[in-house]
This record gives sequence, C-alpha cells and structure tokens, in this order.
Amino acid sequence: MKVLGIDPGSRHFGYGIIDSSSMSVITAGTINLKSNQTLAERLEVTFRLMMDIVERFAPDEMAVEKIFVGKKIPSSFILGYMRAVPVLIAGIKKIPIYEYNSTEIKKAITGYGKAHKIQIKKMVNHFLNLNAKISYDCADALAIALCHINSKLLKLLK
Repeated sequence: MKVLGIDPGSRHFGYGIIDSSSMSVITAGTINLKSNQTLAERLEVTFRLMMDIVERFAPDEMAVEKIFVGKKIPSSFILGYMRAVPVLIAGIKKIPIYEYNSTEIKKAITGYGKAHKIQIKKMVNHFLNLNAKISYDCADALAIALCHINSKLLKLLK
C-alpha cells in the first residue's frame, strides 16, 4: 500500500509517499511557493503539482495534518485553504483521506507529543534510512504518512 503524507503550508507544502510493505520512500519533496503570489495562484500551483504527483504515483491512501488554531487566526484560515487542496484531490480521485493532529504525529514518530521539528526530521531519517537532505516540511509529510501506517497496524493488532 502506498500512503501519501501531506504537510500543507501556504509557503512550503511538504509531501511524501511511502510504500508501507517495504517502508521505503517512493517520492518526497516540498513545493516552495513564492511570497508575491496571490492565494489563488498558490492554490492553483499546489493543486496542479499535487494532482500530477497523485496521477503519477497513484497512492492508495492519503494522510494530512489537522489544522491547529493558535494565536494567528488569519494564518489558520489560509492554512485551511491550502489543506483543501489534498482533500479536493482525494475526493476527485476517490482516495481515502485520514487526518491526524500534530500531537498524534509527534508521539507516533518520537514518543513525545511536544517534539521539535529537528527531532521529527531525525527520526524520519532514521526510520526510512534516508541519506538525502530533506526539508522540515518534507520530513513532516513523511512523518504524517508514517503515523498513518503505524495507526493502521495498531488497529489490526487490536
């Protein structure tokens, strides 16, 4: 089974597909969006690139981070728009999509729900035996995919 993990962002949109049978990365990266682009332009670029990835690699399931509403409420709204891209693609392509909050993801990867980005990145590199340098956003997307894979395995064991 191929799982596409997505870490949506208005400037840096991380993605990664993991083959759960071999626990290997099929593809991963970060879509870096320009600050001078309008929100509509960012959504269009992200949609086109993510649709291409989905059509090329045909993931069986998708996992995305839930929105965390903090002090910057306007930023949460923009993140909601960016998050709509994978949700829409999942709907169009009939791919099941699952959501995890940041605490669940951090706990699944590091064992600690308040882990820092560097800890997530180190554990993702360790679990997936990655030698290439990846961005924090890409590492977060792979962490989301790993969280989903582990959650499904735990449900099977119950």
